[in-house]
Amino acid sequence: MAPPSICCTLVAAIFLICCSINGVDSLSRPGSSVSSRRRGLVNTSEVPVLRSTCIANRSGGLPRCTDIKAVRTSTKRSRRHSALLSQSSSEAAKNTERKGVMEGKFQLTDEEVDQSMEYLASLIRHRLNTAKTASDASDVNPSEDDNSSNPLDDNNITAYRLAKGRFTDLTTTLRGEYILENLFLPQQQQQQTSIQHPTDIRLIQHAINTLQSLLVYAMQIGVKGSEEMQKKMVRHLFRPGDVDPQLQQVSKKKGLGESVESTSTSAATTTTITSYWTPLWNSNSIRLLKYFRNSSFGIQLLATMIRKRTCQGAFDLLVEMGVWEFHEDTALLRSGFPVMFLEEESLVAREAENNTRDPDATLGLRKDLRHHKIYTIDSASTLDIDDGISVEVLDNNETSEPRHRYWVHIADVDRWAPRGSKLLEVAERRGTSLYLPTATMPMFPPNMSAGIMSLESYEDKCALSLGVEINSDGSIIPTSIVLTPSTINVDYRLTYDQVDEMLDEGVGYTEEWQIGALLSAATKRRAHRVEMGSTEGMVPFPIPKALIDSKFDEEKHNYDISLKIETTHNSGSNMTAGENEEHYDPYASPVSSSQLIVTEMMIMAGEAMGKWQSEQPMHEDVEVDGRIQLPNELKLPFRRQPAPDFKSRAQEAKQMEFLYAMNKRYPHAWYCRRFFKPASVSEEPGVHFGLGLECYVQWSSPIRRLTDLQVHAALKRYLRRRRVNAMLLKGLPIPYEITNMDLGYDISEIRKLSAGCDDATTANGCISLKEVDPIDYSSGLGIIFAVRPIQSSSTNYWMYEYIRRKVDGSKDEVMFECIVLGCVNKERNQYAIYLYELGLEHRYLSETGKLEEGRRLWLKVASVNPRLELLSFSLASRSGGIHAQSTSAPAA
Repeated sequence: MAPPSICCTLVAAIFLICCSINGVDSLSRPGSSVSSRRRGLVNTSEVPVLRSTCIANRSGGLPRCTDIKAVRTSTKRSRRHSALLSQSSSEAAKNTERKGVMEGKFQLTDEEVDQSMEYLASLIRHRLNTAKTASDASDVNPSEDDNSSNPLDDNNITAYRLAKGRFTDLTTTLRGEYILENLFLPQQQQQQTSIQHPTDIRLIQHAINTLQSLLVYAMQIGVKGSEEMQKKMVRHLFRPGDVDPQLQQVSKKKGLGESVESTSTSAATTTTITSYWTPLWNSNSIRLLKYFRNSSFGIQLLATMIRKRTCQGAFDLLVEMGVWEFHEDTALLRSGFPVMFLEEESLVAREAENNTRDPDATLGLRKDLRHHKIYTIDSASTLDIDDGISVEVLDNNETSEPRHRYWVHIADVDRWAPRGSKLLEVAERRGTSLYLPTATMPMFPPNMSAGIMSLESYEDKCALSLGVEINSDGSIIPTSIVLTPSTINVDYRLTYDQVDEMLDEGVGYTEEWQIGALLSAATKRRAHRVEMGSTEGMVPFPIPKALIDSKFDEEKHNYDISLKIETTHNSGSNMTAGENEEHYDPYASPVSSSQLIVTEMMIMAGEAMGKWQSEQPMHEDVEVDGRIQLPNELKLPFRRQPAPDFKSRAQEAKQMEFLYAMNKRYPHAWYCRRFFKPASVSEEPGVHFGLGLECYVQWSSPIRRLTDLQVHAALKRYLRRRRVNAMLLKGLPIPYEITNMDLGYDISEIRKLSAGCDDATTANGCISLKEVDPIDYSSGLGIIFAVRPIQSSSTNYWMYEYIRRKVDGSKDEVMFECIVLGCVNKERNQYAIYLYELGLEHRYLSETGKLEEGRRLWLKVASVNPRLELLSFSLASRSGGIHAQSTSAPAA
């Protein structure tokens, strides 16, 4: 018989080997304990079953939120399975009640955690085994016609019911979401496997939480930056009082990495070791997982399945399962931006379509402008059209020359999503529309953003219209500004290319003379802003930038990537019009007059709005000329940007002037950026240097930007209060259709006074008016700031994928012509470069030492990794390389 010491050693060794196989110290993993307590759950009958809807590629790509019919059909759910879930609901509730499960009261033991992990692992293994032969049809929402006669166990139905809706925003496609849910669907396992779902609901819930944790862990692949920086990226997900549900405290006394729960009353009392885990079982679970980036359960699952316990290992597993595609946008998923519209959000949007209430029409504010000849100018792919333009001819008594009033008509989104509405809450959850190379994710459901809100042609639409006259030098005549809610009917829906063609062929100056008049006004406006010091004057030759489009090809079963290189603000001159070879850029798009028209008309509308606000009478009084009045002030978010400080940076300013004098165009544009100061938002008007304006308010995209919609609400409330005050001065009652939210004030006291009630005044004889729902322009900015890195990461990914395909498709070195913009780090010989064919600015470590600004080089791709956003170049052998002229990358 072996000595006790040897036995202990052998037991310890076996214990450590088991721990290493599982990849997690059994004492430190969630669920392990010495003194075990059960973890609690909410009553399953109270668990919200949420479903998400979007327009997804049949291939499983990113949701394409563009087809209204697809949105309506995608919300259709399986009646049969809904009935089954309903039948099992009472049983699940009874099962939960029998256990007396209350959230936070119970805890899984170490053995129960192992059972849950092995249960989930068996489901995943089964999925991996069947995924190779399964058709796409098996990966969608269960069909209504699936009348399987196989008996269904109540526990199995309960598992599927608990999983339903638990993976929203954890995958970019409905197909991926269905696959995750169908792991727990009994029909998916019958006749192929003998997998039995646990009878203990807690184990199923733990398995679902573990799967969520695995998804969050895989999202971290390719993440760069410090921990603090990563927290900032998702800080919009944080709510006051949030606590990491998997927060663990380390026992210093024991010196172990396990969680501790002290049951001691004095220092001499023994500390009880236990794992602390609060089940994530409510509507905030995914939000908390993404914010705290909980991955311990996911790592433990990888260990159970003997998989690499890395983000790459988790990513590869999800791709093998078919949950994610190879090109999954992990930056989008980890950002917390809503990937799909919930079914309840789509229902809200459908109900809003039937809303006939129009307070502006009730008050007589909405003006009929359907006689205007209105044009909309957008890209061919644009569906959410939110602006139109027109020209009105006015009588001129002073001269024979006609006067022109230029109108900008912006979609009246507030008409459909007014303050306090559920549809507005849908928009607030997103804050902005998101435009990615693979998809457009609108702020509103597509039936609204691309339907009733959009300024489609030949349909009566609600708008907020602003008319303005300009002087011969392009400056605005403040007293000419008109602002009114309106009804319009767009005559022509045009693309930029069509407008350019009309101008080139002369049609824009004859039959459609209004387009020529708009171009003339836009040209004057641009010259005026340049004279005022705008960036178009400071940077006459901006560096072009690539617009990347990636669309899924059903036949190739892959994405086709295309590039279009455009100037950043198309100032009226670019490198395609260069006089010599030195400055010629064959890849940049030519100057577009249509772009100039739209850009200048929208900027003019922003400046005019600021000037109009300063001209309006405002008051805080509740009594004017002995009559009760609503206080009427208008606060708007003015965008401001201070002028560059050239005096304190004289040496750098001299270098900037030298580059301009030497005609080094792109290097000059790059160098100028260091002088630009960040823009800010304030309720006080101020100069916007970049635009060359005295004041500027952004309000032209309410379908796409929440802040613009808030401006609309503030403007219309001001106009309504002004009209209501005029009615009160005449002794007229406020129409009963008008509510507190329409005006931003509680008008119940005024209504009582109008009805002759004695209690309508306060003690001092003054009527009491309380502000209702004040507009906060800073709300939603967190998620808007998070959107920018998403767009940048997605653009980089597809740019690098475009380059990777070129490299993989060529036997020779793939090289690109570039120009040196300037030095970034002298010690490392790191330079900023611009690659003409790619429309890409990048960093290059010089292999030959110092490089002069403006020097042209041929560089070859040294390495590229789209997933990790890594790209490096080295000097090319000019004669041995190739110079691909195509702007469309072949499918991999």
